[in-house]
Amino acid sequence: MSEITESAATSASSTSDLDTAKPSVASELTDASTRSLASRIRLRTVLQGQGLLGILIILVLYFTLRSPYFLTWSNIVTIGAGTSVLGIMTVAQTYLIISGGIDVSVGSVVAFSGVILGLALEHGFSPWVAIVLTLCSGVVAGALNGFIVIKLNVNPFITTLGTMSIFSGWAYVMAADNVLPASQGIFRVIGVDKFMGLPVCLEIFLVLVVLAFIMERFTSLGRAIFAIGGNREASRLAGLQVKLIPFVLYVASGLSASLAAIVITSQLEAASPQVGSTYLLTVVTAVILGGASLAGGRGSIVGTFIAVLILAVLQDGFGLLQLSAFAQTIAIGVALIIAVLIDQAVRRSTGLASKKARGKKVVRG
Repeated sequence: MSEITESAATSASSTSDLDTAKPSVASELTDASTRSLASRIRLRTVLQGQGLLGILIILVLYFTLRSPYFLTWSNIVTIGAGTSVLGIMTVAQTYLIISGGIDVSVGSVVAFSGVILGLALEHGFSPWVAIVLTLCSGVVAGALNGFIVIKLNVNPFITTLGTMSIFSGWAYVMAADNVLPASQGIFRVIGVDKFMGLPVCLEIFLVLVVLAFIMERFTSLGRAIFAIGGNREASRLAGLQVKLIPFVLYVASGLSASLAAIVITSQLEAASPQVGSTYLLTVVTAVILGGASLAGGRGSIVGTFIAVLILAVLQDGFGLLQLSAFAQTIAIGVALIIAVLIDQAVRRSTGLASKKARGKKVVRG
């Protein structure tokens, strides 16, 4: 009888060990599936970045063969200077879109802030005071967008579409349809002068890109931006500032637009309410073409940087080949559609991969 009892106890113990082992095995399988899914997403991001770099190389080779002036140092400097205004705005826009927001008012904020700069100079303010007032106008514009979107819970596209009209109209009212001169010494340094062989305005853009890259890869803020864009509710439950961080990003978007206004006003040596109207399409195109998702949670400053270079090369190459400005607009529109199609394809494939991983988890569980 004691032998039977011992056998039963041994069997029960074995069964208990198996039951205990099941969650461990399931957990290991789930972790493996998650790692596999993450590696596939990283692979798609790398491939997309390589694809952008390939497109850039093809465009450079094409325009080099078509024009002997394209790959000269003077033209490269021209491309860099032309890249700076668009690039400065795309830095903040990249992380705003990654977080799940969007700001289509940046072009109007450029015009609005540029007019503020011109009026401040016209009324006798020193260049440095005028620059501070210009940057403050961008902060106010971004804060207004952020307040309406975050506090009043209005759709970001509708909000910034409305403020786009407000800032644009306000710029025309303040300027009275006049061109305001801005040719003092500091503006020549920003818009025309070079430092170590590169335009100062380009170096401003490159510094912002480096700082953004460090923030994206090595700080908790960068991780929080991606988390909020990927799943806002889960981020809230995890204790992240799901309202403060997007608000700060809207302020940063307005600030970047006002900085771009300073640069373009320095390049033109004048402020006009008409400046900035063309940047709405190109800013969003560059960010989406660079791999950011309109749904949030995906993107990178490196991808945006390459996309900005692609658009700058297109613009410069079309100019050298004396193609119509309308052809440039068509090319940018086509690039935007292709970027959105790529975004949808990546989201669809990522969604399918996620469903497969969850299905394997259920089956194995």
